[in-house]
Amino acid sequence: MIDYKEFWKMNQVCMTLGEDIPRVPVSLYLNGDWICAYMQLDCARYYTEYDYQQQMREKCSKSTEKEFGYKIMPEIDFGVILDASVYGGALRCGRDATPVLEPVIHDPEEIGPFISRMENTDFLSSGLVPRFLDWRERIQRDYGITITYGDSIKGCATMLGQLCGITNFLTWIMTDPDEIRELVEFWKRMSVRYLESMRSATGFKGQNKFSFASDVAGMLPPYLYDEFIREAEGEIYERFAPGSRGRRYYHADYHMLHLLPLLKSIGVNEVNVDPYIEAEEILKVMPDTVIYGQIPPKDILLRGTPESIRQCVKNNIRQAGEGKHIVVSTVGSVNPHTSFYNLRAVCEAVEEFGYIY
Repeated sequence: MIDYKEFWKMNQVCMTLGEDIPRVPVSLYLNGDWICAYMQLDCARYYTEYDYQQQMREKCSKSTEKEFGYKIMPEIDFGVILDASVYGGALRCGRDATPVLEPVIHDPEEIGPFISRMENTDFLSSGLVPRFLDWRERIQRDYGITITYGDSIKGCATMLGQLCGITNFLTWIMTDPDEIRELVEFWKRMSVRYLESMRSATGFKGQNKFSFASDVAGMLPPYLYDEFIREAEGEIYERFAPGSRGRRYYHADYHMLHLLPLLKSIGVNEVNVDPYIEAEEILKVMPDTVIYGQIPPKDILLRGTPESIRQCVKNNIRQAGEGKHIVVSTVGSVNPHTSFYNLRAVCEAVEEFGYIY
C-alpha cells in the first residue's frame, strides 16, 4: 500500500528531473470536466461562478485526497477558451458540457475586416480576461495564492480553428491560402501582445519555458504545417523560451507522429502528444525530448483495467530508459468518469517500476 502523502511529496522533487531524483515522476491533472462529472455538477455554474467553482473544487479535493492523496487546489478554470475569448466569440455554456466559443469569422472575405477591427484590441478589457483578473484577486484574498499567466497559449492551428470553425479553417487553408497567411501573421503579433499584457498584469516573472496546446495541428499534413505555421510558432518560442536552454513544450492529443520532425526543427524538447503512438516512436525522432505520456486517456486510463494500466506504464518507463525522458502522464486530459481504481493504478505502477535512476 502506497503512502500517498509521501508519494506526492517525493513527486514534487522528481518533477524537477534533476540529477538526484530517485524515480520517474507522474503528472495527473483532474480538470473541471472530471470534477463536474464526478461531483455531478452543473457545468455552466462551475465554469462561470467563482464561489461555486472554488467550493466544489474544495469539496472534490476531500474525496481525491482520501482516495489517493491528490489535492485539488483553488484555481481559475474557464476550460480552454480564455485565450480565444478576447476575439469576441459568443460564449456557449451548457449544464453538461465544457464552455465553447462561437466562431467569429464565417467567410474568408471577413478575415481582412476582422483583422482591421481587432488590431488595437485592449486585451485586459476583452473577453474573459476581466473576469480572470477579478477571480485572480479573489483567490489571492481568499486563499493567499498568487496566480500568474503568460507561459502558454493555444497554438496557431487550434486558435484559428476557434476563430473560423475547424472545418472552415481546414478548408480555407487550401482554398484561400493568402487570407490564412494574413490571419496567421495576425495571430502571431497579437499573441505576443496578449502574452506580454497578461504577464504584466499578473506579475509573471518567467521561467524560460513556453507551451503551445494545439490538437488541430495534427489534422494538417506536414507541408501545410511547415508552410503556414511552423515559422510563426517558432518565433514565439524564441521570444518566450529563447536559446538552447529554453524549455519548449507542445501538447496535441491527436495524431502527431507526422509532425514531430517539424516540431524538432523549432526546438520543441517537451511533448504531450499523440495517444496512438508509444514513447519509443517519439524518441526515434526526438531523442532529446522529455515525454509527458504515454498513457492513452480513453482506451487505457478510462476503459482499461488496473493491469492494463500497469503494463502501459511499465512499457513507457522501459522504452524511455534511464535518460530522464519520461514523465508518466495521460496524453491529454484525464477523461470524465475515470475511476479512482485506475488513477491509483498509475501511481502504483510508477512506484513499482519507476525507481530506475
